[in-house]
Amino acid sequence: MDENDKPENIEEILNATFPGLLMLYRDANLASLGDLYSVGLIIRERGFTDASKRGGNLVTTHRFAILSNHYLDAASFEHGTHWGLCVLERGAYYKVLDVYHQQEKTLITLLHLPSEHWQFFKNLSTNLDDQVAETARKRFDEHLSSAPIAELTQDDWLQRCRFPLGMNDNGVLFPLMEDDLEQTDQ
Repeated sequence: MDENDKPENIEEILNATFPGLLMLYRDANLASLGDLYSVGLIIRERGFTDASKRGGNLVTTHRFAILSNHYLDAASFEHGTHWGLCVLERGAYYKVLDVYHQQEKTLITLLHLPSEHWQFFKNLSTNLDDQVAETARKRFDEHLSSAPIAELTQDDWLQRCRFPLGMNDNGVLFPLMEDDLEQTDQ
């Protein structure tokens, strides 16, 4: 555990992580790669993560519900795409809070972790994790009974989101440490 993760800093770390969470959506066809995500797993995405703040039914097999309070809302920079584009920083850490299967679709709920405190979450599970995972499940169930959002079913958007998060196309997890991130082949 990092010296910044001492018990007196726990409240500060949790307050940097949970308040103001927005649920962002990223849909993909992951096939068997979806089976590699398990509750408690911490992953690190090598590149920037594109997601949408717009939720509706999905036309893919998998949905990442990314809970974050530190992302760039880039929707105002879109030129007629209406994706509700949000971007999470390169090298972002995520903790898998839940994997939920419903109607032949899978929801993978991820908590976006503060980069300087990701190790704090390795062995931590809180009731907040359960609460946000339950909220994600409820929204997912609601979205399954709604129509897909047309802009999020277009090829351009689906191509942006087709990759798994935290691993390459062969299911090899990206390293969690900064020095290792640059050396890993995609």
